[in-house]
Amino acid sequence: YKKIGMRIGIATGDLDKSDGWLGSCDVNILSNEKMDSLLRHKVPWTKEISLIIADEVHVIGDATRGPTLEIVLTQLAAMTKSQIIALSATIENADEIAAWLKAEIVKSDYRPVKLYKGVMYSDDDDYVVEVEGKKKYGIKSKLDNEIAACIDTVQKEKQSLVFVSTRRSAEACAEKVSLEMRKILKTEDKELLKTLAKKIESVLGSPTKQCKRLARSVEGGAAFHHAGLVAKQRELVESAFRSGLLKTIAATPTLAFGMNLPAYRVVIRDTKRFSSGYGSSYLPVMEVNQMMGRAGRPKYDKEGEALLLAKSKQDAKSLWERYINGESEQVYSKLGIESILRTHVLALISSEVVKNKTELRAFFQKTFFAHQYGDIDSLEAKIERILKELESFKFIIIGTKNDFISKEFVPAFQLTNEIDLKSTRIGKRVSELYIDPVSANFLLTVMSEEDNSVHNLMMICQCEEMFPTLSVKKNEYEDLENAIAIH
Repeated sequence: YKKIGMRIGIATGDLDKSDGWLGSCDVNILSNEKMDSLLRHKVPWTKEISLIIADEVHVIGDATRGPTLEIVLTQLAAMTKSQIIALSATIENADEIAAWLKAEIVKSDYRPVKLYKGVMYSDDDDYVVEVEGKKKYGIKSKLDNEIAACIDTVQKEKQSLVFVSTRRSAEACAEKVSLEMRKILKTEDKELLKTLAKKIESVLGSPTKQCKRLARSVEGGAAFHHAGLVAKQRELVESAFRSGLLKTIAATPTLAFGMNLPAYRVVIRDTKRFSSGYGSSYLPVMEVNQMMGRAGRPKYDKEGEALLLAKSKQDAKSLWERYINGESEQVYSKLGIESILRTHVLALISSEVVKNKTELRAFFQKTFFAHQYGDIDSLEAKIERILKELESFKFIIIGTKNDFISKEFVPAFQLTNEIDLKSTRIGKRVSELYIDPVSANFLLTVMSEEDNSVHNLMMICQCEEMFPTLSVKKNEYEDLENAIAIH
């Protein structure tokens, strides 16, 4: 839009900056967390907003990121006269979110490329592919199912995306596909891929083990993609995939959210995820639909194919019922999670969005949580507990207005018994730094003036944000315990 004189700003990441330059832009593209951070820093340009586009609005149902989006939309709706456009490709209770936003629902089934969903399973020595609305067909291969699907895609002169559950699996999958794909790559592609591999390996100056591993995979026309890659490496991988040079990307599910990397075929190998305390559980239908939605490249394909990989015919039937015939889950507010609520209550007080208990209650009455559950009675007890906790941490002061002003200069009729809420300097800083108040209190309690790196690392690792902690191999445990004992 530069051609028509529009100034575009983009800001993500650093949550302790107000990025004043954004105020001179016509359009700002921000992550939900960045917008929340800017509201905490009380940036002046928010009152000038006339249009808010909330992409992937179904994220409201996510326990980690949802409450931030909900608070941001509630706050912006209250402080601006903006039009709100909320977008989602996979949402079941759109009417409920529309009613909360006082919005009209605009539904469309239009898709520029027809999407076919199906399953792939082993039958004797071959693989069988069953796709809705199409005839069954076979893939002859002795390779693992995800590798067989990728090689078959390349032989069709198409590209594939493989979704697996972990970073380690993504790296291993890319390596295996790369080894097989080298055998069928064109000579001119091999030369271009060698050049790309060198660029990827040298991004950091001194290549890490991961840099070398990625470069080796890229030479064979496959790459892995996850949050552990350097931004420049992700950029090179995505660009090479869009150009058609890279044939396969193995990725974790996060790539499916908001990333415009379509492929002819999407292969979903892992439909279960392990989570600490819960064990292994099936992915939500909504999440699988997001991955499937990457299939079909506009301008290149007339159709796209999304395949769930099954271990057997019986397993294939089960996956078909769950993900192809199944409906997406409804979106529910996660604002009631106390650890998340605590952070946002402090933010609302420190940025002076609310100045007393009445205003705090009125704010939460405007949230999706209140709309969905009818009231905030279940939240009130938690909020009261949180206020006492924040006061005990000395992050806020609770009192009447009379406690905060000099009575000499205020007429008696202006004095009030309303319970006022005010943040302290340290409380405001904790909110601006985006730290969980419990973590901040812990850090302030145990912080030492000594420059002891082990002490500091141990201190940081006890914070709420670091949980769940990483598991330790048995042969490493004794070494770690000895290191801790020495220090």
